Amino acid sequence: MLPRHNRIIEPGDFRQVVRRGDKRVTAHLIVYRRPSELARVGVIVTARCGNAVLRNTLRRRTRAIARKLIDEGILTGDVIIRFRCEGSVPNFIELKSEVHDVAEMWSQP
Repeated sequence: MLPRHNRIIEPGDFRQVVRRGDKRVTAHLIVYRRPSELARVGVIVTARCGNAVLRNTLRRRTRAIARKLIDEGILTGDVIIRFRCEGSVPNFIELKSEVHDVAEMWSQP
């Protein structure tokens, strides 16, 4: 579970990261990042992705992946992970791979 101090909760914080942050698009995700001192993560899963059980599962999995990446120092800054559920929903392996690849892109100079 991702600690509360590593979560983006306020709507204004979500807006700032999405509007002013860098953006990366993958097969299942749109990831926004804005540099900051703390590593914080926010997750957006719309109703198009499925029922409440599926949406909450995606949120929990994403937060678990983010916690590991924050602990390893790979994921830094304020990050918003938004799901694109037009076609399919990613399984855990696909989700982990996509989040890790995007985080690695930003960690390289």
